[in-house]
Amino acid sequence: MDIKELLQAFADGNKTIDEVNKAIEEETKNMIPRTRLNDKNNEINDLKQQLADRDTQLTDLSAKATGHDELQNQIKALQDANQAATSEYEAKLTKQAYDFALDKELLVAKARNPVAVKALLNSELIKLEDGKLLGLSEQLTKLQESDSYLFDVQQQQQQQGGYNPGSGQGNPEPGNSSDEGYEAAQAAVRKLMGRK
Repeated sequence: MDIKELLQAFADGNKTIDEVNKAIEEETKNMIPRTRLNDKNNEINDLKQQLADRDTQLTDLSAKATGHDELQNQIKALQDANQAATSEYEAKLTKQAYDFALDKELLVAKARNPVAVKALLNSELIKLEDGKLLGLSEQLTKLQESDSYLFDVQQQQQQQGGYNPGSGQGNPEPGNSSDEGYEAAQAAVRKLMGRK
């Protein structure tokens, strides 16, 4: 039951506030708080500004050091190191964005063990473009078919209206309703006890 259905059940009086709170906590336990994400984005922007300031300072210093070969070489080495640090930093940011998007998609897909599901994915076929993971949904669909135990299929079956044993919902076999089964059981007990 998703959050919207749960809230509707609460509005109808079929769920308690404790049940709703517990379900919301369960649904959001693996999500990263928005404030933490905003803090990281601010930190990233500050670091980018620091790198840009250093590049500007090195360019200014290079212009002032014209004619001094040793100083020019040191400045060039610093610029190269700065460029390498920028490239490494951008690669880390891209990896973090990829990992965040993948974790979010696995949460949406109701993966029971995201680490195990990640191990079965071919990450070389998954690309992050404009905040979306291309090539992931096909792999998840195949995994859900071949290794359904890795996903919370009970919730998916309930949402699709499938039979869920023990829930009293779904599509029982024709001619075998719970009332008929109860009556048959009572008749068998009466027969054993010698009554009719």
